[in-house]
Amino acid sequence: MAFAGNVDELALLQTVRLKGAVTPAVLAAQLGVGEASAQAALDALVAAGRAEAGAEGAVALTEPGLAELDDQLDAERVSIDEDLFAEVVERFEPLDAEFADAAGDAGKLADLDRRAADVFDDVSAYVPRLARYQELLSGSIEDADAYAVVWSELRTEILSAAGR
Repeated sequence: MAFAGNVDELALLQTVRLKGAVTPAVLAAQLGVGEASAQAALDALVAAGRAEAGAEGAVALTEPGLAELDDQLDAERVSIDEDLFAEVVERFEPLDAEFADAAGDAGKLADLDRRAADVFDDVSAYVPRLARYQELLSGSIEDADAYAVVWSELRTEILSAAGR
């Protein structure tokens, strides 16, 4: 659902939760929106009492924000075909296990990323808001630490969508 700044509210809330607190610049990069849109979305979250501004302009979710996020994630899960998505998760899990061995090795990460592309395409088909993660992974392939952060967030998203 579009929110202030034309930002998807569920993606906004989940990004803030996954990162703990975000600045407009971090949110813009994560969601692929302009910084002005990210600022408008964060301002609207704060105005609605779903988030609060902290140190250095970073915004974190409040209890009402976390409750709203949980409600929206529950609604999203209801829209996903559980059996078919479970098959996608089964294909992801061995790749995720390999990730631990590939971490820190750009060549191994590039190979893993290439082999995971079909799985991530299927993830995006079931949970369209997760499509952005493929761009984030591709954009961080040369920086093993950044890639690990994106992979970890995507793992959390996939398992959450599967109800785990």
